[in-house]
Amino acid sequence: AAASLGLALKQIDPERPRVALVTGLTEDARRILTDGDIWELVEVPAWPMGQIGGLKPSFVYERKAALWDLTSYKRVLFIDSDAFVVPDKSGQRLKRLETMWQLEALGKWHPYFFLNEPKAAKAYPFPNYPCVHGSHVLLEPSSDVSARYRGILRDPPNPAFTSCGGKDQKVLSFLFPHHAALPKDLWRSFKYEGEECDVVLGEVPAVDEIHLYSNQYTSNQPFWGGDCTSCILSGKACKYPNSLTQPCQKKIVELWWERIMQLPSSTANMCMHHLGANLNNVDEACYNK
Repeated sequence: AAASLGLALKQIDPERPRVALVTGLTEDARRILTDGDIWELVEVPAWPMGQIGGLKPSFVYERKAALWDLTSYKRVLFIDSDAFVVPDKSGQRLKRLETMWQLEALGKWHPYFFLNEPKAAKAYPFPNYPCVHGSHVLLEPSSDVSARYRGILRDPPNPAFTSCGGKDQKVLSFLFPHHAALPKDLWRSFKYEGEECDVVLGEVPAVDEIHLYSNQYTSNQPFWGGDCTSCILSGKACKYPNSLTQPCQKKIVELWWERIMQLPSSTANMCMHHLGANLNNVDEACYNK
């Protein structure tokens, strides 16, 4: 997914630096992310375990602190690595990203976030506590901010704020009470979990990005097609259990593999290997409808 994202961003805006924060990558994973100058890798030390408000310890709380360590850049736009940027034949993705870069710079303590629904912000004594979503962050790096971010875990705040969803999002919501909202129509992100995916259909899809959401759309079907990949790509029925049957679901599988096959051949082969994908089992797995 990270290789797909890097390639998409390179195709949209090849001159803008692309940085991936990584920890303990295997050599195969490192080659996948760097082949073809997809990403510049920045090694981040393993995250320590942290705990907030009596919740179970997790390394996740600190993982976004490293974004504010990127002080060689004036501004940074963070995008989750499991985001699939929809192919763009019209140039609209670049225009949208450029518009995002041109948002007013509000200072190091005022990042831009997408906001979660207000109902996620209910916790006594903070009934109106704002909650942010951590999938996209437009920020100004600062060592002061990253130090304060990590300091929160050494001196946990009032646990009431933990009603905000997620884990690192709890820290972000507490650290940046004066954040700014990213307009949702500026970068149209679609969190697809198996239903209502028609936004990808048509010559010009009505969405900029699909959040792959833990690499699967349903509880038992990998987003890229699983054992039925070759059947979906060839327009045939699959003899194995297959929940990706709607036209838009098949379209997403096709878009995914179109992107993967645009990677350098050695990288594409490694991706297929790590996914366990078999694109040559048509005779075994498929039959005509």
